[in-house]
Amino acid sequence: MIKKYLSRKIILFGFCVLVLANCKIPYDPPVKSNQTNFLVVEGFIDGGAPTVMKISRTRIVSAGDTAKKNNELFASVFVEDDQGNSFRLQETGNGIYTSVNTLNLIPANKYHLRIVTANSKEYVSDAVPFKPSPEIDKIGWKLKDGGVQVFINTHDQNDATKYYRWEYKETWEFHSSYNSGLIYVPANNTVVTRTEQVFQCWRSNYSSSILLGSSAKLSHDVIEQAPLVYIEEHSQKLSVLYSILVKQYALDINAYNYWEAMRNNTEKVGSIFDPQPNQTVGNIHCTTDASEIVVGYIGAGGTLEKRFYIKNSELPANWNSYGMCETKDVTQDSIAIYFNGGYAPISQSMDPSGIVYNSSYVECVDCTLQGTNIKPDFWP
Repeated sequence: MIKKYLSRKIILFGFCVLVLANCKIPYDPPVKSNQTNFLVVEGFIDGGAPTVMKISRTRIVSAGDTAKKNNELFASVFVEDDQGNSFRLQETGNGIYTSVNTLNLIPANKYHLRIVTANSKEYVSDAVPFKPSPEIDKIGWKLKDGGVQVFINTHDQNDATKYYRWEYKETWEFHSSYNSGLIYVPANNTVVTRTEQVFQCWRSNYSSSILLGSSAKLSHDVIEQAPLVYIEEHSQKLSVLYSILVKQYALDINAYNYWEAMRNNTEKVGSIFDPQPNQTVGNIHCTTDASEIVVGYIGAGGTLEKRFYIKNSELPANWNSYGMCETKDVTQDSIAIYFNGGYAPISQSMDPSGIVYNSSYVECVDCTLQGTNIKPDFWP
């Protein structure tokens, strides 16, 4: 009797546990409605190159959204110092405002940006000191995990910089698997001689990560082998010749903290151990509406650039890895089928049946599908 009673209690308890486990009461936390149309200002008051400011506004992006960036047009933009000097930036389109030449900035002065939008709202950044950038000592590379790690070395002998940021533009030469002298003309179903080469091409890419360095915790202001870009093993970037042009900024502590917070919000969020997202506070304010949120931080200083090349011959012998670029002989009576179906002619020969075109996949023949065949002015 006791056993039967206990069994019923156990069954009843188990039933209650199952019911409770499946009773989920939805909880909707109080969340503010999506806000948008915040002014976004990207740029740097540059004493070493023309000053460029990109001004836009935030907007809500939904899945499949293909709308263009919400650029801020027809604004009046000025760089001003604490001595009453003012430099107006010219609008060049797409929300970009730039100085015609490098501004004649005085390192002893402090600088700020002033924006007056088309609807007469004014935005002003905090006055910041002019921070000259020290020289870039070296850009180098080393093998890492099968790929190539590009790094930068710099230092300030006066121990006055301590906070750094970098941007880069990388450009590389690459070749098609085959050098074709022929091209198919669909309009009249003929193969003719090419008038431009599609064997040697170039492609460029800009840095997308926020690259920072600090020597604040070191005894001397020295940055050693700060990573810039990692190039995967067998990457096309290093198949012939690779160039990286690095721009170095010297930051004050407030600018460094801003960029570090931005990096944490955009690049280091993914687990409970990563820094949690926060509202990054910049140094730009709306003078006509103090409650309005403005995104961006405007610093000032002299920037420096340095270019570095890596030759394919410096890399391990097995670096170049070619894809499936097999060839196929196409007879004259089949050119419409193959050359309209993903193949391209490379060369021609004769056999008893007539002209035969040695061919391959078009992406293995025409490098302009991935880049440009116009050689950059700086290319050696």
